[in-house]
Formats: sequence, structure tokens, C-alpha cells
Amino acid sequence: MPLGPGVTVLTAHGTGLMALGKPAGVLSHPNSPGASANALLVCPYDLNGECYRFSAADGSPRQVWLLNRLDSPTSGVVLVCTDGELAAHIKALFARREVEKVYHAVVKGARLIPDRGVWRDALVKSGGGEGRFVRASSGAGGAPAESVYRWERANRSIPGLSLVRLEPKTGRTHQLRIQSALHGHPILGDKTYGDFPLNRAVAAREARFDRLFLHCSRTAFDYEWAGARHVFLAECALPESFSSVLADADSPAHAVSDRLNIRLRPRR
Repeated sequence: MPLGPGVTVLTAHGTGLMALGKPAGVLSHPNSPGASANALLVCPYDLNGECYRFSAADGSPRQVWLLNRLDSPTSGVVLVCTDGELAAHIKALFARREVEKVYHAVVKGARLIPDRGVWRDALVKSGGGEGRFVRASSGAGGAPAESVYRWERANRSIPGLSLVRLEPKTGRTHQLRIQSALHGHPILGDKTYGDFPLNRAVAAREARFDRLFLHCSRTAFDYEWAGARHVFLAECALPESFSSVLADADSPAHAVSDRLNIRLRPRR
């Protein structure tokens, strides 16, 4: 496959299902012909068929179906498939929320209290533009958004950042970015919902810190195909920039105890 800039193959199944590692800044698919040079695959993309088209070395036509997408600023696991029927089957698993998706993010704040939990919000699309962005709904009618979060470690020196594990249970537009901001921990480098002074301060340290610190680190699910049961797991290591910005982070072994968390929680 004509892989895009920095794109890697993470894992591949004999059924035709593959996981690719997408760097930040690369498009899941081009929105126009001129953007294909900075896309997951450097070849034409069929928006209606949701597949890439290219020619093999022997000149025969090939198609690769895109199964899920990540925003351009987000890095990590993206799934593709060389079999159209299997692609439709896996897309149905995504639609039924039968796919485990795990993200990691660097967020503002040296602590999340409690260390783990579930964010539940009602989100609604904003007016104007393409209506892509969503915000919290103050009334009835908002779409439910649910994400499981877990604090992992922190860097307290610049001036307090945490690495968190995020698992979305619903699939709203920009859900993790919005919910992180709503709950007081905007994702570092987020140019729409983030803490802009903090973004500038960190980006000034080094050019590679000027990115959205959101990364899809794991995708997993079971599926049946051709009379056999398959287990699919793809993992993508955190980018080096995550490790660098958290270089002096506390280890998980030094996490604040549950007893201390109780004392730190505000009284109601």
C-alpha cells in the first residue's frame, strides 16, 4: 500500500483487516484531490465508497476500505480492510459500540479527583459553519456522551500536566476533547477547546510540543468471519512527544491514595 508520511502498519490479519499507525497532522482521508499527499494512503480516495484506490505492482486495481477515522491532529490506531464485505461487517461493530477504543491524553492539571470515574454529559451541535463542534447542553435534548477516565501520572513542573487514559463509550464529535475541557482538564495543544496560554507556553519550549496531545493507543474487538472466530487487537505506542512533555512525571506507584483523595474532595 502507498502509505502516507510517517504511517506504519501495526498489525494485519489474514482476513484483510489491518491497523495503521497515523501520526498527528496526517489526514484519515483527503477531502480534496490535492490533499492526498498528506493522507493515510497517498492515492485517490472515493468519498462515497469510503475506500482508497490504487494499482498494485502488476497493474491490477486495488481497494482499501477505511473503517474508522481520527481527526487530523489526533494520532494513533486507524483500521483499514482489503475486503469490502468484511469492511461492512466491522463498521457494523463500530456502529453497535462493540469495539473497545482506548485513548491517552496529556491534560491540564497535576491531579484528577477522583483518580478514575465516568464523565456523563449532554452535548449539542453548535450553530454556524458545518456544525461540527459540539458544546454542553444546558437543557433537554442534548445527545448523551459518556467516557471512562483514569489518571495515570503527572508532571508538576510546567506547571502541572497529567497523562490520562480515556475510553469513550459513545461517539460524539470531538467528545473526548470537549468532555476533558468541561471537567476542568482541557487537552494540551487543543486549539479549539483548550487552555490557549498553556498551549503557547508549552509550544514555546520545543516545536514538537505544538500538537494536540490526544492519541488512540488501543483498538480491540472479536469478530466472526468465514466460519471462524477472530480476536483483533492493535496497539500504538505513545509518541515520543508525550514522553518528553511528561519527562519528570510521577510514577503510578506514587499516586495519591484513595484516603487522601477523600480529604481533597471539596465538601458539598
